[in-house]
Amino acid sequence: MLKNFLVMKRCRRFVLTLPIFVGIILILSLQTHLSQYNNNNVDIKGRPFLEHNNHWRPPTVARPTEVPDATWTCTGDDLPDNEKDSSKNRRSRQCVVQNLCVDRKGAFIRSSEWFPKSMPEINLIGSDVSMDFYWRPRVERSGGKPMQAHYIDETLFVHGLIAPDHFSHWLYNGMMPLYSTIKRFNGTKDSWTFRARSFVNHGHQGKWEMRHVFQTGYELVVDQDELTTEFQTLPPQNAPICFRQAVIGLGSQCGLVGCENNIPSDVYSDFRDLISDYYWRTPQTWERHLAGRQESIDIALAKDRQVATETNTTSIPTANTQKTPLRCLDLVRYYNFEPSTGQDRLVAFQESKNRVGQISPDTVDPEVDHSANGPRRLVVAIIQRFGSRRVVNDKELVEGLVAAGYRVKWITFDSGCGLPETAYLLRDVNVMLSPHGNSIGSSIFMPSHNPVPTIVSLDPSRYSESWFINTASAMGQRFMQTVCGPNQYLDDATKARCPYYKDEAGAYKLIARGAWIERFVLGLSDEQAKSYRDKAAKGKLTPEAIEEFRNYVTHSPTAQQLAKKELDILIGPEIPTALITKYGDGVVWHFLETFWRDVPRYVDVPRMVAFMHELQQDQEREQIAAATAKANTPQLKYQQYLGYVRQSRACGIKYCKGVLRRNVIEPSRVFGVHSIDNPSRWGQSTLVDKNVFEGLEGLPNWLPDSLYA
Repeated sequence: MLKNFLVMKRCRRFVLTLPIFVGIILILSLQTHLSQYNNNNVDIKGRPFLEHNNHWRPPTVARPTEVPDATWTCTGDDLPDNEKDSSKNRRSRQCVVQNLCVDRKGAFIRSSEWFPKSMPEINLIGSDVSMDFYWRPRVERSGGKPMQAHYIDETLFVHGLIAPDHFSHWLYNGMMPLYSTIKRFNGTKDSWTFRARSFVNHGHQGKWEMRHVFQTGYELVVDQDELTTEFQTLPPQNAPICFRQAVIGLGSQCGLVGCENNIPSDVYSDFRDLISDYYWRTPQTWERHLAGRQESIDIALAKDRQVATETNTTSIPTANTQKTPLRCLDLVRYYNFEPSTGQDRLVAFQESKNRVGQISPDTVDPEVDHSANGPRRLVVAIIQRFGSRRVVNDKELVEGLVAAGYRVKWITFDSGCGLPETAYLLRDVNVMLSPHGNSIGSSIFMPSHNPVPTIVSLDPSRYSESWFINTASAMGQRFMQTVCGPNQYLDDATKARCPYYKDEAGAYKLIARGAWIERFVLGLSDEQAKSYRDKAAKGKLTPEAIEEFRNYVTHSPTAQQLAKKELDILIGPEIPTALITKYGDGVVWHFLETFWRDVPRYVDVPRMVAFMHELQQDQEREQIAAATAKANTPQLKYQQYLGYVRQSRACGIKYCKGVLRRNVIEPSRVFGVHSIDNPSRWGQSTLVDKNVFEGLEGLPNWLPDSLYA
């Protein structure tokens, strides 16, 4: 009897529990079904959508749509189980999923299963491991029913960006991995993209054009801040947008050593040619682009003036005070681009944006008889910066190169050049002279041969890094560094031409900028400095502690005088070993590395002109070699650059050996890789003559006599 009672009790408990369980399932199912329509009034950061953002530009209409359950395949699916989750495969995994949708919460896939399977997490970033971001779409239960949706019978490419306001990071860590992925997975000009993640390092978004890659497609974003051009759009408000298939991830591709995979060199040159064809296939296309730019500038300027008038602002914007692409073109100065008698060669040729947009300099400039003066001279671009890393004697550098007969462009990108304008200015440049930094990334638009392009980084003597050696060598460009003081002078003449520049204004600006530098306090007594060091070593240098040290200096005239004296020593020509000992090497060295990177610098003009003579001779040898070549075989495309590598004349900075090994010598090399015309053979070499890579093992640094003798 007791046994029957317990069985009956369990049955009653089951009967009571079953409705509760079913109710929970129904609630979860209903919540899943409705979730894509909830919170459509706020963006991914929880902010209400602004009225001018809250519209759908593409010409699609929401209608009842059958969206089948998602299926997917991923790179590495054929690997043994113990290798599928290896660091290399996890970082470089790319997945092709059938039927993926995007709404204002992000991306999702549908499933009719009660317990649906999720996709593996996929890295969206093409950079070093510290920036990896793993992502996957959420799963929505479909119940086997159609849903109201916009539908695109195309491929969506899901990716992430780091520092999208920074041209070189956007290009080499974002756009090139994306473009390479589009090539690999048969993307078309009608494909779309979805930017699922952005790391914004500088507080604002970049406005880089992408319409040259896509015609009918758009880029979906879920953050209003990322609506920077006509190419970006929020997902539609009334229903999700669904795609036939999507490719997720960038394959951990980039030209930097931190990426698992490299980008074939042909991808870079194909991207450059795509830009050229889109923006100046004829003079009329370039003129239409300029007219469109002018119209958008006029509209923005009128709005700014209206706001200034309504707010009684005394400073009303003008065309000369705004950073715009056309202003960037207008500020360029050209020398020796027209036939000259020698009297007017130092007078800038004011062609600016009105030059006809052709790629070959010989079609831009009138042909003249060079028999008396020798072969046509190199085109040299001098990139100037007006904030940090400014070239102090750029005027003398221009005069020296022009007097030697070289065609010179003086360019600054500080006034708002866009992507097409940047490509336009670099289209015929053979040699780029630039302080290390963002502008060197524009070298992708230099011609790839006749001659092999050369980049010269104009650096201070105590700072260098390898970032742009990676990208330059991946594109078959030679890379050289030159320094001009404040130490390591080659002779008295060099010392006279490279005086020490004490950048007090830059030092104060750096300290005021904050971040790690704000922890740096000068003017402390020895006893307080010991306390400062101890706190820093133990991780106790809190904002409150720093404020206490600063208050002491602020209220002590003696401490203020000491701080001024120490700053003078800190930014002097010698390494401040006493201050490093006093305050600890961590904070002091961080300040010095940043300060040395950004300090204004000189160029040793006579040595630079002599180096141009060497490059001019190389150009003439290249032209002779190209004229005598038997056929335009695939390896001929790279053999001139590889010849310089073999001669140890391709790279002249301490990091060259490791970079060239990855990009040129080892199996990760980028040259001769089948990349453009047959995605089914992606990564297979097209080179018939394997000897083209022989003799590339030495790789000492390039030390030309003209710069170092």
